[in-house]
Amino acid sequence: MRPDAGLIELDGLRLPHSLDAVRSRLGVVPDQARLYGRNTAPEYLDRFGYLYGVPEKIRRERIASLLERFDLADRSDTVLAAYSRGMAQKVALIRATIHEPDWIFCDEPTAGLDPVAAADMRRYLGEQKSRGAALIVTTHVLGEAELMADRIAIMRRGVIVAEGTLDELRLEAEEGRRFTAHLARTPANPQTITQWLSSRALAHSLDGADLSYTLPWQATLSDRAEFAAALQAHLAEQGAPFHELEERQTTLESVYLKAMEAPLADEPPHPGPRPDLPGKRGGEAIPSGIRAQRMFGSLWEQGDMLRRSLPFYVSSWWRRGDLSWVMYLNAFVLLLVAGTSLFGQLPGPAGQVAQRLAGGNALQAGLLLPLFFMSFALLESIKSSIGIWWEKAQGSLEVLLYTPVDDPSLIWLEVLPGAVVSTVWVTLWMGSGMALLSLFGQTAPWDLLPVFAFVAAVTSYWAAMGRMLGFMLFPREGAAGGAWSFLLSPVSAAVADLPLALFVFRSPLAPASLLLPLTACFALTVLCGSAFDRERLMETGLGRTRRRRSWLPFAVIRRNAVAVAAGVLIAGASAGLAGTVSAGAHWHSWSDVRAAATGSPIDPTPVASITAQTTSVHPTSTTVAAAGLAGIVATLALMLGLVVLSFAAFFLLGIPALVVLAGVGGLWGLQLGFGPSAPLQAWFAVAGAGVVLALALNTGAALPIYWSLIFGSGRRLDRLREAWSNYWAIYRSLVIPACALFGLLVFRLLATG
Repeated sequence: MRPDAGLIELDGLRLPHSLDAVRSRLGVVPDQARLYGRNTAPEYLDRFGYLYGVPEKIRRERIASLLERFDLADRSDTVLAAYSRGMAQKVALIRATIHEPDWIFCDEPTAGLDPVAAADMRRYLGEQKSRGAALIVTTHVLGEAELMADRIAIMRRGVIVAEGTLDELRLEAEEGRRFTAHLARTPANPQTITQWLSSRALAHSLDGADLSYTLPWQATLSDRAEFAAALQAHLAEQGAPFHELEERQTTLESVYLKAMEAPLADEPPHPGPRPDLPGKRGGEAIPSGIRAQRMFGSLWEQGDMLRRSLPFYVSSWWRRGDLSWVMYLNAFVLLLVAGTSLFGQLPGPAGQVAQRLAGGNALQAGLLLPLFFMSFALLESIKSSIGIWWEKAQGSLEVLLYTPVDDPSLIWLEVLPGAVVSTVWVTLWMGSGMALLSLFGQTAPWDLLPVFAFVAAVTSYWAAMGRMLGFMLFPREGAAGGAWSFLLSPVSAAVADLPLALFVFRSPLAPASLLLPLTACFALTVLCGSAFDRERLMETGLGRTRRRRSWLPFAVIRRNAVAVAAGVLIAGASAGLAGTVSAGAHWHSWSDVRAAATGSPIDPTPVASITAQTTSVHPTSTTVAAAGLAGIVATLALMLGLVVLSFAAFFLLGIPALVVLAGVGGLWGLQLGFGPSAPLQAWFAVAGAGVVLALALNTGAALPIYWSLIFGSGRRLDRLREAWSNYWAIYRSLVIPACALFGLLVFRLLATG
């Protein structure tokens, strides 16, 4: 984590500049094991031994030896989810020490363990200390600290308030050695005894038959013995000799309680970011983000990492246990493909329409589309064990961040395995579908198999990289794993599946359309790299105080007023220009516009001269109810569409949102230019105004997001998060009411016929 102040240095390696070098010599045992529950212990430990750079032969010998050492060798074939808390903690301890680190950090290592397991763990950590490793243990179990520690530091609110060996801390906590003497009876003359103690002991007390006194720490064993003998003689004179004398050791608990009660010195203020040093805090350079050259350059170095990681991830994915129903559903779709191919076309009117639109090969490719979408959709539902979402959900990402894997490799490790599995999985099922078509005498579009594989790879890559970026922007698991992934789905469909459709229907634009997903993936990778921050990945959003939301945030609207006005201006300019052209060219209908666009002659008969038969419509209760339902659906659909558009435009630097805004404004302006007698005048002039207004406000609210991607100063991630936060505030306060206005207009128009 980024330091607010001070200096951290281990063996001459200064942080954060030498983090990777430190991680390679560091072992961490967290308070919870944080294992991959679907893998066996040898698989799991072999993976982390590789990540820590332990040679294969050595790590296999160490794994076998340590599993035997902790009595886990007979459970080598059992998945880690079936391990008990103590067994899992032993695996975590092996994971932290398999590379024989120089420093071992342990956070409550024996928490929740039975006494035998706790003693075994302390014994093993003692062996590591004897090997020469520095052992740092954080614990609230003070007895454990007394058993293990050479030196102890007591912290209060992040500040060390007491430090030293146990004896040194006892010296600071108490003024001397305390002794308790249990007397045979109460002394006949207690005053005589207390007067004698006052001149010879640092402190004393007599309570009935219990006598306590304190001697200086420097009192030798001989001094203490002589004092006890003299005390016994005086007590015997009073008829109350002691029958038991014990030294009361100062416990670490009393030292701790005294340290907690001591007044805390005023803390120096943490230095904030210096304006003359962008991207620095307190004068210390802070690495943040990954440059595009380094990000893409590291891709060619991931071959060995991918080769080692794929078996581990796939075995975890395969053991999920619910893979069978996915295969059954895919097999069912294959049977539909086989059955449909027997007819030569889709049955009924759908087959006739498809035959006229597409032709033979395209039709057969269209038969495979349901199989493609089913395969990929089902794969996404089970591939959660490969990628950032599952790492965050089970807490294993924290352990992965301890390893000496550099930032680009960490991103690729979370993206590439899932993309490879998705590509292979989808290609396998698509090849099976084409084989069935060939088996039943149909012409299978084998030339489209690479296209299906490409789209599967792009979509899975997009989804994995998008989730990574989602956790950068929204650390809360719900936002990144739920809503973010939900919004990525239509974006993925628009970016990746459009080229697939063009290839299926043999469009001449199909090859050029591949630039869309490639450009989108390139832009998303650059964004994810520039926003990457390991510290952000550790955040969960839990425990934060929630700010009270205002439905109409005047401050946010005022800060973004220029952007919102720009959105309205773009819509107004597009509508005004299109309306002027439409009126000047004397277009009166959309057929006139199409004729002008294609160069065909325009029908001179104006639409206004055609007599329209109008009837008076009296709304019934059924009509009003149906209109109300349509208004609600229209409101929700427009709200969701605008959010999806903002997300899609985010990944493409805002270009889609601006193009759509100008296009919709232009269409609305053209319709207005037709005049009052044009067809659908009420729909376009009234309801269309609501759509244009909502779209203009939404685009204006999102403009700062796109601006922060290209320009600005400071940390890009912070700018993006602030821009997204402002977007949602304006969306709630301005865009949603505009969408509701559109739904109200739809209701009004439908209810009146």
